[in-house]
Amino acid sequence: MSEQTIGTNTASQLTVNTDTSKIFIWGNRYMKANFNNSQYDPLVMKAGTVLGRNPGTGQYVFISDSTVNDGTEIPVGILANDVTIEDGDIAEVSVCIGGDVADDKVILHGSDTLDTRVPSKNQIYRDLIQSLGIRLIPSTEMTGYDND
Repeated sequence: MSEQTIGTNTASQLTVNTDTSKIFIWGNRYMKANFNNSQYDPLVMKAGTVLGRNPGTGQYVFISDSTVNDGTEIPVGILANDVTIEDGDIAEVSVCIGGDVADDKVILHGSDTLDTRVPSKNQIYRDLIQSLGIRLIPSTEMTGYDND
């Protein structure tokens, strides 16, 4: 997903910086899932957010803090698109469940990183995500032989 930011904006000059790197790179598989917003405020989720699932309800949730031990700390997929869900609404979202994903675009909870150990599984997030069939790629990939 490309993102543009304005670098300079004067009366005679406009500079726009465009990030053309992608989150989902190659051979990705997706599924649809329902996401229930029960947070009392509109919920804004960015593409690349790692999702978990509440084992009691089966509902998809933001992945919990790595120190939680209720099942929601275990990744089940990565959100494919930016989405805003109003309070009390249920939205159908696309979730990446396989393929190549840029590791620097993955969003985890709070200060957790891909190298954070999840005590309930005794594994780091990187390994848990890759066990889903998602290959985390440590670079910008734009399908050219020279990474362009």
